[in-house]
Amino acid sequence: MFFQNIIISFQVHLMFLFLRSNISLYSVVSLRPLPTDYVPSVVMLPGTCQTQDVELSEETIEQSDEMIEYDSPEQLNEQLVTLSLLPESRWKNLLNLDVIKKKNKPKEPPKVPKSAPFFIPTVPGLVPRYAAPEQNNDPQQSKVVNLGILAQKSDFCLKLEEGLVNNKYEAALNLLKELGPSGIETELRSLSPECGGSVEVMQSFLKMIGTMLDTKRDFELAQAYLALFLKLHLKMLPSEPKLVEEMTKLSSQVEENWVHLQSLFNQSICVLNYIKSALL
Repeated sequence: MFFQNIIISFQVHLMFLFLRSNISLYSVVSLRPLPTDYVPSVVMLPGTCQTQDVELSEETIEQSDEMIEYDSPEQLNEQLVTLSLLPESRWKNLLNLDVIKKKNKPKEPPKVPKSAPFFIPTVPGLVPRYAAPEQNNDPQQSKVVNLGILAQKSDFCLKLEEGLVNNKYEAALNLLKELGPSGIETELRSLSPECGGSVEVMQSFLKMIGTMLDTKRDFELAQAYLALFLKLHLKMLPSEPKLVEEMTKLSSQVEENWVHLQSLFNQSICVLNYIKSALL
Protein backbone atom coordinates (compact mmCIF):
# COMPACT_ATOMS: atom_id res chain seq x y z
CA MET A 1 0.00 0.00 0.00
CA PHE A 2 1.38 3.41 -1.00
CA PHE A 3 0.48 6.68 0.70
CA GLN A 4 2.65 9.31 -1.05
CA ASN A 5 6.16 8.75 0.43
CA ILE A 6 5.28 6.06 2.98
CA ILE A 7 4.98 2.31 2.45
CA ILE A 8 2.92 0.07 4.74
CA SER A 9 3.60 -3.65 4.54
CA PHE A 10 2.69 -6.77 6.48
CA GLN A 11 4.07 -10.27 6.75
CA VAL A 12 2.54 -13.69 7.24
CA HIS A 13 2.12 -14.96 10.84
CA LEU A 14 2.67 -11.45 12.26
CA MET A 15 -0.06 -9.44 13.98
CA PHE A 16 1.23 -5.91 13.19
CA LEU A 17 2.06 -3.65 10.22
CA PHE A 18 5.42 -2.22 9.08
CA LEU A 19 5.66 1.51 8.31
CA ARG A 20 8.56 2.31 5.95
CA SER A 21 9.87 5.59 4.56
CA ASN A 22 12.61 6.46 2.06
CA ILE A 23 15.58 8.14 3.79
CA SER A 24 16.80 9.69 0.56
CA LEU A 25 13.81 12.04 0.57
CA TYR A 26 14.94 13.74 3.78
CA SER A 27 18.75 13.57 3.71
CA VAL A 28 21.67 12.91 1.40
CA VAL A 29 22.47 9.22 1.06
CA SER A 30 25.65 8.03 -0.63
CA LEU A 31 24.95 4.94 -2.69
CA ARG A 32 27.89 2.60 -3.14
CA PRO A 33 27.88 -0.60 -5.17
CA LEU A 34 27.99 -3.82 -3.20
CA PRO A 35 30.83 -6.28 -3.78
CA THR A 36 30.11 -9.50 -5.63
CA ASP A 37 30.80 -11.66 -2.54
CA TYR A 38 28.46 -9.65 -0.31
CA VAL A 39 26.30 -11.75 2.03
CA PRO A 40 23.36 -9.94 3.68
CA SER A 41 23.12 -10.22 7.45
CA VAL A 42 20.02 -11.43 9.26
CA VAL A 43 18.40 -8.73 11.40
CA MET A 44 15.61 -9.32 13.92
CA LEU A 45 12.36 -7.50 13.22
CA PRO A 46 11.39 -4.67 15.57
CA GLY A 47 9.00 -5.52 18.38
CA THR A 48 7.09 -3.76 21.15
CA CYS A 49 8.69 -5.57 24.09
CA GLN A 50 12.23 -5.64 25.39
CA THR A 51 14.22 -8.63 24.19
CA GLN A 52 17.56 -10.04 25.19
CA ASP A 53 20.17 -11.22 22.77
CA VAL A 54 19.97 -14.99 23.02
CA GLU A 55 21.67 -17.33 20.60
CA LEU A 56 19.27 -19.94 19.26
CA SER A 57 20.46 -23.34 18.25
CA GLU A 58 19.61 -24.90 14.91
CA GLU A 59 17.32 -27.48 16.59
CA THR A 60 15.27 -24.71 18.22
CA ILE A 61 14.93 -22.89 14.91
CA GLU A 62 13.78 -26.05 13.12
CA GLN A 63 11.21 -26.78 15.82
CA SER A 64 9.82 -23.26 15.63
CA ASP A 65 9.37 -23.56 11.86
CA GLU A 66 7.18 -26.63 12.23
CA MET A 67 3.45 -26.22 12.68
CA ILE A 68 2.25 -26.74 16.25
CA GLU A 69 -0.47 -29.40 16.36
CA TYR A 70 -3.42 -28.59 18.58
CA ASP A 71 -4.99 -31.49 20.45
CA SER A 72 -8.64 -30.75 21.02
CA PRO A 73 -10.01 -31.97 24.37
CA GLU A 74 -12.80 -34.52 24.41
CA GLN A 75 -15.18 -31.98 25.93
CA LEU A 76 -14.71 -28.20 25.96
CA ASN A 77 -17.18 -27.57 28.76
CA GLU A 78 -19.38 -29.74 30.94
CA GLN A 79 -22.40 -27.57 30.04
CA LEU A 80 -21.95 -28.16 26.30
CA VAL A 81 -23.47 -31.06 24.42
CA THR A 82 -20.60 -33.03 22.85
CA LEU A 83 -20.95 -35.40 19.91
CA SER A 84 -18.89 -38.55 19.42
CA LEU A 85 -17.75 -37.65 15.84
CA LEU A 86 -18.31 -41.26 14.76
CA PRO A 87 -19.50 -41.83 11.17
CA GLU A 88 -23.25 -41.65 10.72
CA SER A 89 -23.27 -45.20 9.37
CA ARG A 90 -22.44 -46.44 12.89
CA TRP A 91 -25.59 -45.11 14.58
CA LYS A 92 -28.00 -43.35 12.20
CA ASN A 93 -29.64 -46.49 10.73
CA LEU A 94 -29.91 -48.58 13.90
CA LEU A 95 -33.71 -48.39 13.89
CA ASN A 96 -33.92 -49.35 10.22
CA LEU A 97 -31.72 -52.45 10.27
CA ASP A 98 -34.67 -54.76 9.64
CA VAL A 99 -35.64 -52.77 6.55
CA ILE A 100 -32.05 -52.77 5.28
CA LYS A 101 -31.70 -56.52 5.80
CA LYS A 102 -35.00 -57.09 4.00
CA LYS A 103 -33.80 -55.08 1.00
CA ASN A 104 -30.45 -56.89 0.95
CA LYS A 105 -32.09 -60.30 1.19
CA PRO A 106 -31.41 -62.43 -1.93
CA LYS A 107 -34.37 -62.71 -4.28
CA GLU A 108 -33.88 -66.42 -4.91
CA PRO A 109 -33.41 -68.90 -2.06
CA PRO A 110 -30.25 -71.02 -2.07
CA LYS A 111 -30.58 -74.05 -4.31
CA VAL A 112 -30.30 -77.53 -2.79
CA PRO A 113 -27.84 -79.83 -4.60
CA LYS A 114 -29.47 -82.62 -6.58
CA SER A 115 -27.60 -85.50 -4.98
CA ALA A 116 -26.87 -84.55 -1.39
CA PRO A 117 -24.73 -87.06 0.57
CA PHE A 118 -26.34 -88.71 3.58
CA PHE A 119 -25.16 -91.13 6.25
CA ILE A 120 -27.18 -93.92 7.85
CA PRO A 121 -26.21 -94.70 11.48
CA THR A 122 -25.00 -98.29 11.99
CA VAL A 123 -24.11 -100.44 14.99
CA PRO A 124 -20.42 -101.46 15.13
CA GLY A 125 -19.83 -105.21 14.72
CA LEU A 126 -18.94 -107.95 12.25
CA VAL A 127 -22.34 -107.77 10.63
CA PRO A 128 -23.43 -104.20 9.84
CA ARG A 129 -26.82 -103.36 11.27
CA TYR A 130 -28.80 -100.16 11.10
CA ALA A 131 -29.22 -98.32 14.40
CA ALA A 132 -32.83 -97.50 15.18
CA PRO A 133 -33.46 -93.93 16.38
CA GLU A 134 -33.96 -93.55 20.10
CA GLN A 135 -37.47 -92.68 21.12
CA ASN A 136 -38.09 -90.57 24.18
CA ASN A 137 -41.57 -91.16 25.56
CA ASP A 138 -41.21 -88.74 28.48
CA PRO A 139 -44.07 -86.21 27.99
CA GLN A 140 -42.70 -83.84 30.67
CA GLN A 141 -39.45 -83.13 28.83
CA SER A 142 -39.72 -79.99 26.72
CA LYS A 143 -38.42 -79.93 23.17
CA VAL A 144 -37.80 -76.17 23.27
CA VAL A 145 -34.15 -75.29 23.82
CA ASN A 146 -33.52 -72.36 26.14
CA LEU A 147 -30.81 -70.37 24.44
CA GLY A 148 -30.25 -68.32 27.56
CA ILE A 149 -28.70 -71.31 29.32
CA LEU A 150 -26.39 -72.23 26.45
CA ALA A 151 -25.33 -68.72 25.45
CA GLN A 152 -22.06 -67.29 26.77
CA LYS A 153 -21.85 -63.75 28.07
CA SER A 154 -20.08 -61.32 25.78
CA ASP A 155 -17.43 -58.82 26.86
CA PHE A 156 -20.05 -56.08 26.70
CA CYS A 157 -22.28 -57.89 29.21
CA LEU A 158 -19.31 -58.47 31.51
CA LYS A 159 -18.40 -54.77 31.40
CA LEU A 160 -21.98 -53.84 32.23
CA GLU A 161 -21.91 -56.16 35.24
CA GLU A 162 -18.71 -54.46 36.39
CA GLY A 163 -20.41 -51.10 35.94
CA LEU A 164 -23.05 -52.04 38.49
CA VAL A 165 -20.28 -52.40 41.07
CA ASN A 166 -17.94 -49.48 40.30
CA ASN A 167 -20.42 -47.22 38.41
CA LYS A 168 -17.95 -46.83 35.50
CA TYR A 169 -19.19 -47.44 31.97
CA GLU A 170 -16.40 -46.10 29.76
CA ALA A 171 -15.11 -49.58 28.91
CA ALA A 172 -18.57 -50.83 27.93
CA LEU A 173 -19.21 -47.73 25.82
CA ASN A 174 -15.89 -48.08 24.02
CA LEU A 175 -16.80 -51.65 23.08
CA LEU A 176 -20.03 -50.44 21.47
CA LYS A 177 -18.20 -47.70 19.57
CA GLU A 178 -15.99 -50.27 17.88
CA LEU A 179 -18.94 -52.33 16.60
CA GLY A 180 -20.99 -51.90 13.46
CA PRO A 181 -24.79 -51.57 13.34
CA SER A 182 -25.38 -55.35 13.19
CA GLY A 183 -22.96 -55.98 16.07
CA ILE A 184 -24.65 -53.30 18.19
CA GLU A 185 -28.06 -54.86 17.57
CA THR A 186 -26.73 -58.30 18.52
CA GLU A 187 -25.22 -57.00 21.77
CA LEU A 188 -28.39 -55.15 22.79
CA ARG A 189 -30.58 -58.12 21.90
CA SER A 190 -28.41 -60.43 24.04
CA LEU A 191 -29.11 -58.33 27.15
CA SER A 192 -32.50 -59.98 27.71
CA PRO A 193 -32.69 -63.09 29.93
CA GLU A 194 -33.97 -65.14 26.99
CA CYS A 195 -30.70 -64.58 25.09
CA GLY A 196 -28.24 -65.07 27.95
CA GLY A 197 -28.53 -61.73 29.73
CA SER A 198 -30.38 -60.69 32.87
CA VAL A 199 -32.52 -57.94 34.29
CA GLU A 200 -29.49 -56.57 36.17
CA VAL A 201 -27.53 -56.25 32.92
CA MET A 202 -30.41 -54.39 31.28
CA GLN A 203 -30.59 -52.10 34.30
CA SER A 204 -26.85 -51.45 34.00
CA PHE A 205 -27.28 -50.52 30.33
CA LEU A 206 -29.95 -47.96 31.21
CA LYS A 207 -27.65 -46.52 33.88
CA MET A 208 -24.91 -46.22 31.24
CA ILE A 209 -27.27 -44.19 29.03
CA GLY A 210 -28.14 -42.02 32.04
CA THR A 211 -24.44 -41.35 32.68
CA MET A 212 -23.98 -40.30 29.06
CA LEU A 213 -26.90 -37.86 29.34
CA ASP A 214 -25.60 -36.44 32.64
CA THR A 215 -22.12 -35.77 31.26
CA LYS A 216 -23.57 -34.57 27.89
CA ARG A 217 -20.96 -36.62 26.01
CA ASP A 218 -21.64 -38.83 22.96
CA PHE A 219 -25.10 -37.28 22.84
CA GLU A 220 -26.20 -38.76 19.51
CA LEU A 221 -25.00 -42.23 20.48
CA ALA A 222 -27.03 -42.16 23.69
CA GLN A 223 -30.18 -41.30 21.73
CA ALA A 224 -29.57 -43.98 19.09
CA TYR A 225 -28.67 -46.75 21.56
CA LEU A 226 -31.66 -45.96 23.76
CA ALA A 227 -34.05 -45.96 20.80
CA LEU A 228 -32.80 -49.37 19.64
CA PHE A 229 -32.99 -50.77 23.18
CA LEU A 230 -36.63 -49.69 23.48
CA LYS A 231 -37.45 -51.19 20.10
CA LEU A 232 -36.00 -54.59 21.06
CA HIS A 233 -37.24 -54.88 24.66
CA LEU A 234 -40.33 -52.70 24.82
CA LYS A 235 -42.66 -55.61 25.66
CA MET A 236 -40.50 -56.79 28.55
CA LEU A 237 -39.77 -53.45 30.26
CA PRO A 238 -43.18 -52.86 31.93
CA SER A 239 -43.04 -56.25 33.69
CA GLU A 240 -39.83 -55.45 35.61
CA PRO A 241 -40.06 -52.81 38.41
CA LYS A 242 -36.30 -52.11 38.36
CA LEU A 243 -36.36 -51.32 34.65
CA VAL A 244 -39.48 -49.17 35.00
CA GLU A 245 -37.72 -47.09 37.67
CA GLU A 246 -34.65 -46.58 35.49
CA MET A 247 -36.81 -45.69 32.48
CA THR A 248 -38.63 -43.05 34.53
CA LYS A 249 -35.32 -41.39 35.41
CA LEU A 250 -34.16 -41.53 31.79
CA SER A 251 -37.40 -40.00 30.56
CA SER A 252 -36.94 -36.94 32.78
CA GLN A 253 -33.27 -36.61 31.76
CA VAL A 254 -34.04 -36.79 28.04
CA GLU A 255 -36.86 -34.26 28.37
CA GLU A 256 -34.67 -31.85 30.36
CA ASN A 257 -31.83 -32.02 27.84
CA TRP A 258 -34.10 -31.48 24.86
CA VAL A 259 -35.87 -28.53 26.50
CA HIS A 260 -32.48 -26.91 27.10
CA LEU A 261 -31.36 -27.56 23.52
CA GLN A 262 -34.65 -26.31 22.09
CA SER A 263 -34.31 -23.01 23.97
CA LEU A 264 -30.78 -22.56 22.60
CA PHE A 265 -31.95 -23.37 19.06
CA ASN A 266 -34.79 -20.87 19.32
CA GLN A 267 -32.43 -18.20 20.61
CA SER A 268 -29.97 -18.78 17.75
CA ILE A 269 -32.73 -18.75 15.13
CA CYS A 270 -34.11 -15.51 16.60
CA VAL A 271 -30.71 -13.80 16.44
CA LEU A 272 -30.11 -14.97 12.87
CA ASN A 273 -33.52 -13.75 11.71
CA TYR A 274 -32.89 -10.37 13.31
CA ILE A 275 -29.48 -10.01 11.62
CA LYS A 276 -30.99 -10.95 8.24
CA SER A 277 -33.90 -8.54 8.49
CA ALA A 278 -32.42 -5.61 10.47
CA LEU A 279 -31.24 -2.51 8.59
CA LEU A 280 -27.79 -2.00 10.08
